[in-house]
Amino acid sequence: MNITKKEVCTDKPTVTKIIEAAIPLFATKGLANVSVKELADAAGVNIALISYYFGGKDNLYAYILEDQLTKLKDAIETIKVEDIPAIMRMKKFADSILATNKNNPYICQFFHMEVFNPSKYFDTSVRNAVCHTHGFLRSCIEEAKNKGEIRGDVDAALAAMGFLKILNLSFTAHDLCKELMGNKEDLAAQYVAQALEIYLHGVAVQV
Repeated sequence: MNITKKEVCTDKPTVTKIIEAAIPLFATKGLANVSVKELADAAGVNIALISYYFGGKDNLYAYILEDQLTKLKDAIETIKVEDIPAIMRMKKFADSILATNKNNPYICQFFHMEVFNPSKYFDTSVRNAVCHTHGFLRSCIEEAKNKGEIRGDVDAALAAMGFLKILNLSFTAHDLCKELMGNKEDLAAQYVAQALEIYLHGVAVQV
């Protein structure tokens, strides 16, 4: 059974050290290619402590993956309860994507590692997170269509997926984007703002 977030005492310095050391290793190499010794060495702790606090490498990975993906899910849930128009919810979602990636720079790498080299946690963690995010955006687009703000010929499911891909490009290809667009200050923020404007203009009802 996987360890849950509630079972991990993140107020313990050793636990925090293990998590912080494990995030970049797992994100760049994947679960299978990271050894327990490598994790312990990176964290500067005894190997036995990984089992003591997390029940082993797999549980540590599952905990981190869930924690990373939950951050965006929580942001979506916060937006959903706000009494604001659908288009505004989409704009707030774009802001959340930007903030989440800024505060968790490895989140996109985790996602892409799981997509192209899925672990046993793909279905329970990644698939659920993608479906939750896609469902939220799809409902926003459908609502905006019903209110005449988005064109009636727009396929909400396809448009939601396109919106996700457009927003995430700057984070999934960060180094390439910097090379192509120069070392601009707050490149990701500028990209998200312009991508959002272009996308919404493209799907909006023209008046």
